[in-house]
Amino acid sequence: MKYLIFDAGPIISMAMNGLLPVLDKLKDNFDGEFILTPAVKREVLDKPMKVKKFKLEALMVKSMIDRGVFKMSGDVVNDNDLNRETKRIMKSVNGVLRSAKTNEKIMLVHEGESACLAFANLCKCDNLIVIDERTTRMIFESAINMKEMMEYKLHCDLVSNFDLLRDVGKFKFVRSAELVFIAYKKDLVGLGKGRDVLDGLLYGLKFKGTTISSKEIDVLKDML
Repeated sequence: MKYLIFDAGPIISMAMNGLLPVLDKLKDNFDGEFILTPAVKREVLDKPMKVKKFKLEALMVKSMIDRGVFKMSGDVVNDNDLNRETKRIMKSVNGVLRSAKTNEKIMLVHEGESACLAFANLCKCDNLIVIDERTTRMIFESAINMKEMMEYKLHCDLVSNFDLLRDVGKFKFVRSAELVFIAYKKDLVGLGKGRDVLDGLLYGLKFKGTTISSKEIDVLKDML
């Protein structure tokens, strides 16, 4: 079995761009399951359902769960095991950086991202984590660059302990932009083909929360 494990950000970004139906079509073309953890479900369904501004998007996500587009992680791994692994990952990753001045820990991951990482560790199958949040990806792809980015962002010197990452796990990531690019190439978007279509799709995601640079967008367009 193969799994795409979804963080909240890509779902929210795609919902805001009216692209959730594209996920339906991608699921039909995917030999595996789309996974939601309870922590992510709270972010994309439970909390938004209580806010009228976001209720429509939440109802769309609920429909996708009801129809089996998204499968809950509890159908694959025990929720208690997932909670324990989530807490273990949060403790390790959020201890990697400290303020050189105050020794205060720098929070790098929250429950939603950590639960995705935890499921990836526990499912024992091929998986990709669908996540737009840059910090989480950089922690495991380029920890030193992540430290430099956080120092620039926080305007302070940081002390690192990258040894804490050794036992967290190894992960593979994909962004919503890459998923939409795949959907575009498979002609699943329904807007036709052409650089303008892809440009509109990718910049729509960029301006609704996906961390992707204009240079990266140009690279994707040049791949056509």
